[in-house]
Amino acid sequence: MKTKFLILAVILLPLLGTGQVISKKDSLSYYKFHAEAQFQMVGDNMTTIYWLNKAIRLDPKDDELFLMRAFAKGGLNDWNGREADYSIVIDLDPGNVAAYTGRASARVNLKKYQEAILDYTWLLDVDPNYYGFYLDRGFCKWQLKDKDGACADYRSASYMGSPAAYVLVMENCLE
Repeated sequence: MKTKFLILAVILLPLLGTGQVISKKDSLSYYKFHAEAQFQMVGDNMTTIYWLNKAIRLDPKDDELFLMRAFAKGGLNDWNGREADYSIVIDLDPGNVAAYTGRASARVNLKKYQEAILDYTWLLDVDPNYYGFYLDRGFCKWQLKDKDGACADYRSASYMGSPAAYVLVMENCLE
């Protein structure tokens, strides 16, 4: 009889609520930990996305989760997914420079040059001294056959010290 009682006690005690309660916050931390470990230490983008999807279901307002998922999607060349995640980050945090930069890059890969130009223009309003944004916006304009606009951006980048922009000006913008 004592043996049956002990077996029942061992089985039933955890079910009666004497075990540790796992909170939503604990689960979110657990999912984030696994996502970061998969992304940074293993480099497994698919598994990273799996854990991030679980975390996002618990906290759909955490822009950092979407930012990390966008990075992982980029590693899989999922440019549509990457653009969508960066757009969510921008909705949650309208001043997120990393999200605008990433979304512009995704849009270039999707050949959405006009949309990328809008992102690069926003970035230049925030940081008009970074020649990379002029160079990238110039590339988009060039793809849209806006030679004058592209050359103006290439010249701006060249004046700021970009060797690549200087070469583009010399090859494409002198007449």
